[in-house]
Amino acid sequence: MEREHRDPLRYTTPTTDPLLITTKLTVPLQYLKRIVPRPHVYALLDAGLERPLILVTAPAGFGKTTLVSEWLRQQNCPAAWVSLEQTDNSPTRFWHYVIQALHRVYPDINIHNYPPLTSEQENIEAVLTALINTVTQMNTEVILVLDNYQTITVPSIHQALTFLVEHLPPQLHLALLTRYDPPLPLARLRVQGKLVEIRTPNLRFTQAEAETFLTQAMGLQLLPAEVHTLAQHTEGWIAGLQLAALSIQNRLESATDNILTPTWETERSVIKQFIDTFTGTNKYIMHYLTDEVLNQQPEEIQQFLLETSILDQLNASLCDAVTGQHNGETLLGTLEQNNLFMNVLDNQQHWYRYDRLFAELLRYRLMQRTPEELLPLHQRASHWYEQHEMFVEAIQHALEADSREHAADLIEQHAWSYIQQGQEQLVYSWLTQFPTLDVTTRPMLAFLHIRMLFFQAQSEACEQALIQARQSWQPEMLGYIYDLYASIALAQGNGAQAIKHAEQALAQNQAYWLHSNTLITLGAGYLMEGNLEVALQFINDGARLSHTHHFAPMLQRANMYLGIIALTQGNLHAALQIFQQLQLEHSTNTLWCNVATCTHLAAIYQEWNDLPAALEQSQQALQLVEQAGYEGYTTAQRFIVAARITRLQNDKAQAMSLLNQAEQSSQRFGTNPTLLAQITELRIHILLQSREAAAARQWYQQYKPEHQEQLEQLPHDAQEYWACAQARLLLDEAQGRAAQALLIPLLQVAQQQGRIASALKLTILLTLAYYAEGNTQQTLLTLEQALLLAEPGGYMRIFVDEGAVMVALLTELYSRYQRKPLNEPQSTTSPEKQRHLKKMTGWSNDLSLGYIYTLLHSFGAEIQPPLWLVSQENEEAQIDKLSEREYTVLGLIAEGHSNQEIAQKLVVTVSTIKTHLNNIYAKLHVHTRLQAVTRAYDLGLLRRSEVQSH
Repeated sequence: MEREHRDPLRYTTPTTDPLLITTKLTVPLQYLKRIVPRPHVYALLDAGLERPLILVTAPAGFGKTTLVSEWLRQQNCPAAWVSLEQTDNSPTRFWHYVIQALHRVYPDINIHNYPPLTSEQENIEAVLTALINTVTQMNTEVILVLDNYQTITVPSIHQALTFLVEHLPPQLHLALLTRYDPPLPLARLRVQGKLVEIRTPNLRFTQAEAETFLTQAMGLQLLPAEVHTLAQHTEGWIAGLQLAALSIQNRLESATDNILTPTWETERSVIKQFIDTFTGTNKYIMHYLTDEVLNQQPEEIQQFLLETSILDQLNASLCDAVTGQHNGETLLGTLEQNNLFMNVLDNQQHWYRYDRLFAELLRYRLMQRTPEELLPLHQRASHWYEQHEMFVEAIQHALEADSREHAADLIEQHAWSYIQQGQEQLVYSWLTQFPTLDVTTRPMLAFLHIRMLFFQAQSEACEQALIQARQSWQPEMLGYIYDLYASIALAQGNGAQAIKHAEQALAQNQAYWLHSNTLITLGAGYLMEGNLEVALQFINDGARLSHTHHFAPMLQRANMYLGIIALTQGNLHAALQIFQQLQLEHSTNTLWCNVATCTHLAAIYQEWNDLPAALEQSQQALQLVEQAGYEGYTTAQRFIVAARITRLQNDKAQAMSLLNQAEQSSQRFGTNPTLLAQITELRIHILLQSREAAAARQWYQQYKPEHQEQLEQLPHDAQEYWACAQARLLLDEAQGRAAQALLIPLLQVAQQQGRIASALKLTILLTLAYYAEGNTQQTLLTLEQALLLAEPGGYMRIFVDEGAVMVALLTELYSRYQRKPLNEPQSTTSPEKQRHLKKMTGWSNDLSLGYIYTLLHSFGAEIQPPLWLVSQENEEAQIDKLSEREYTVLGLIAEGHSNQEIAQKLVVTVSTIKTHLNNIYAKLHVHTRLQAVTRAYDLGLLRRSEVQSH
C-alpha cells in the first residue's frame, strides 16, 4: 500500500467536542536549539511501520515524546496524536480523544457516524468495529500515537485497546509511549510478530549523542572528558543531562554577572567544580525525580525504595533482610514492570540495581526522612552478605554501619585472600577507615596497615609503625615483619639488607603465600647484588610455590623479576615475551606489577627505536600512577624511562624535568643509591650532548659519593652508573686512559656475572675511551665486542645515543667488513675472545654485517647495503614471495623460539620448519636466523612491538 506524501503533522479543523482540549491532539513542539539525530532509534521506529504496535517504554525523562515527534516529522505517513492525562480515565472520554485525533488526519472518521459512546464494553467494541471498518477504506496509512499511556488505569480501556490492536487493519499503526508496560497481551503479540519494542537501553544517550546534546542543543562548551563524566554519571538519562546543563548555565551566569568579559579559565573552573560535585541531590535533579517519580508511588513502594537505596545491587532475599519484610520479590517485580530506574543485572532477573542519580536521590531522602534507620539497615545488609560469603560487601556495609569490630574481624579473616587476587587497593581502602590500631589486640590488621604505608611510600610512618610492632608483637608475627623489612631494603636499593631480612623471615613459621613472597624477595636481593644464578633459583622456587597454591600476585611478581633478569642478561626478546604476557593479565595484576610492566616494555621499545610503542607504554604507566596516586621505586623508573623517550623527541627541558620527578619519587623511602646514580648519569649524558659540560660537572660534584670507600660500598649497579658518569666527563676532556681505568674492572665483574646489559654499556664507553686515546685498532676490536654483545638482543639506541663519533666508528668497521672476500665476514675478534663472548650471550653466530648496516641506517647514515642484502629483483616482489606460513615462522624466529619450539607450536615436524627457513633465507638473501630477522625489520615485514602477533 502506498503512503500518501503529505505533512504528517497537518490536519483539518473539524468541529470539536467542547469537552475535549484540542491542544492534546497536537504533536508537541520542541524548544531545544537542536534536536539530537538518533538514526539507530529511528530505524527501530521505521521497523514498527511493518507491525501493528510500537511500544516505547522508559522512565520519565528518557525523551520518548521528543523522539517520536521528531521521527514523525521525517515520515511521509500522517500522524494522529493524543497526549493523555489522568483525567482521561473515562472510556467515553478516552475514545472521544482517539476518534477526534484520527478525524484530524482522515475526515471520514467522524464520531457522529458511529453509535453514541457509553461505558459499556459491548458499546465500545461496536464503535471500534465501525472505526476499523472505516479505516479499511482508507488509501493511506496513519500512525496513532498515545502519549503518557501510563496515566490510564481503567481496565475496560486496556481491554478495548487490546481489541483494537488485535483487529488493526494494515492502514493503521498504534504507538504507545509509556513509563511502564501496559496491561496488554504483550507476550502474545511478541510471539505473533506484531510488536516492536523500544526500551530504556535503546533510549539512553550514547557518548556521541550526549556530546551533541550538551554542546549543540544546550550550547555548552565542554571538554570531551567533561562530557564523558556527565554521560557516565547520568547513564545516558536525557533529562538528567538536560538538568545538569541547565545547572551549569545558571552557575556560569551567576559567576560572570559582574564580569564584562568572562575568561575561559573562569568558565572552566565553574564547569569543573559543578561536574566534580554533581549528584542526584542537585536541586533540579532532585525536584524532577521527586515530583515525577518518587511522589507518584504508593507509600509502600516509597518506603521500599528508600530502605534499599543503601544497596549497590539488590535481590529479593537481600531486600527482605534489609527491610525486615517478606515482599522483596513482589516489589522488585513491580519496580521492574514500572520502569522505576531499575536495571536487570542477570538473565535470571535475580539481581538489580538503581540508576546512579536515582539511587543518590533516594539515599539523600532517606538521610532526611529517617537518619536513625541508616545504621541498622547497613548492619542487616552486612550480616546478609556475610552469610552468603560475599565478604567485600559485608565489610563495606559493616564500615558504613560503624560496626568497627565486626569489620575488623572480617578484614583479618579475608584480607589476604583478596590481596592474593591482586585487590590490594581494595583492602587498603578499608584500612584507611581505621585511624588508630592497637598492635597487641589487632596484630594482623596492624600489619596490613603497615604494609599499606609501605606500598604508599609513606616511609616515616611505616618505619615508626614497624619499630612499635617489633616491641609489641608476638613471635608468630616476626615472619611478617622481617618480610616487610626485606621489601623496604629492596626499595632502598640495599640488596644485602634485603637478603638478610628475607633469610630472617624464612626462618620463621610462615604461611604459604608469605613464604613464596619472601623467596621472591630473597631472589630479588641476590639480583640486586649481581648474583643472577642464585637469584633465578629463589625466584623460580617462589614462582613454583605461588603456582601450586594459586597465589596470582606472587606469581606475577616472580615473573616480573624473571623479566628483569632477562633484561639484565641482555635478552630483550625473552624479556618482551614475559612482559607482554604479564600485560595480557593486567586485570588481575597488582598496581605495582602493571606500572612495572608498562615501564619495562617502554624501555625495550625505546631501545629498539620504536618510539610510538615506547610512548604508548610510558603514557599508560603514567596514567596508572596518576589514577592511584602511587609513588615509589617503580614510579621513579617510569620517570627515568620517560626522560629517555623525551630526549629522543629533542625536548631536553622536559627530559630534565622528568629526571627531577624521578629523583623526588626515589626518595620516598630514603635515598636509593642506585636510582640516584642512574638519574645523575643520564643527566650528565644529556647535558654533555647539549654541550653544557660545566652544568654536567656541577651535577656530578653535587651528588657523587665523597670518598672512594663510600663508592665501593654501594651496590654494583650504583657503582657502574657513577663510573659511567665520571667516564663521560673524562671523555669530554679527552682523558681516555683515565676512563679506561674506571671501566675495565667493572666490565670484568659484569662479564663474570653474566650481566650482558651492564657489560654492553661499559664496553661501548670503553670503545670511546680507546678512541679518545687514539688507539684505532683497540677501538674497533672493542666496538666489535660490543656489537657481539648487542646483536642477539637487537640493541639500537645504546649505540645511536652516542652520536657522531659512534657513526664514524661503525662506518669504519662496516667498510672494513665490506672489503672482506666473504659475503658475510668472520669476526676479527680472537677465537678465544669469541668463545668467551658466545658463552656470555648464548649466541652462536658471528657478528652480522647486516646488524651494523641496520645501526648505521638508524643513524640516518647514507651507506650502501652489504652485497648479500642487494637484491637483483624488485624489493616489493621479494616481500610478496613469502607465504603466510613463512611469515608466521619468521615472526616466531623474531620472538626467539627454537626450531623445535616452532614445530611444536605449528604442529609440524622440525624438518618442515627447516624447509621454511631455507625458503625464507633464499627469498631474503640471507644465511642465518638473525640476518633474516634483521632483514625483516629493515624491510618492514616485522615491527619489534608486534612480533607476538606473528
